[in-house]
Amino acid sequence: MKLLWGMCGSFCNHAAVIEQLTDMVQRWPITMIVSENTAQLDTRFGTAKERLTQLERLTGKPVMTTLQEAERTGPIDHFDAMVIAPMTATELNKLALGIYDTPVTLAAKALLRNEKPLVLGIASNDFLGLSGANLLRLKQLRHLFFVPFGQDDYVRKPNSLVSDWRLIETALQAALEDRQIQPLLLEGKGSQ
Repeated sequence: MKLLWGMCGSFCNHAAVIEQLTDMVQRWPITMIVSENTAQLDTRFGTAKERLTQLERLTGKPVMTTLQEAERTGPIDHFDAMVIAPMTATELNKLALGIYDTPVTLAAKALLRNEKPLVLGIASNDFLGLSGANLLRLKQLRHLFFVPFGQDDYVRKPNSLVSDWRLIETALQAALEDRQIQPLLLEGKGSQ
């Protein structure tokens, strides 16, 4: 079972996602593919170089960072499933609109074309805003599943949704059985 893992911005969620990745890499052969922002931007949460080095150390494989590398995910490097976590509203909106101009969206297209499960772990301050329409549009697609999510701070960020990262592996296992784990909508955490 070969797993492709896409990682987008939402840098404040990287540590929690990497915690799950660290656990899952013990049981799954994982290859990483990251968005341009994840590959290039230094933030208050760490430098791009540190991030990529950490991901390569965890998986034991080079991280894919380009469209050329992403093109291999369909016809050459076959994967059994893909997790995208965290997935930002920007990447989700592009996927919903058929815009495959980033490594992560191009790889996601390849997995869907090959009818393999795609598991999305979302994180954005806009999923109950304009991006909500595309979130619901993707919810209807076959072979596409979500890590359960809820409002992370409904007082200060009423449009924000974040997946429960602890459920990534459970959501993946269900997706491999062609089912969405429930409940999909989790109770909010309130003001943090």
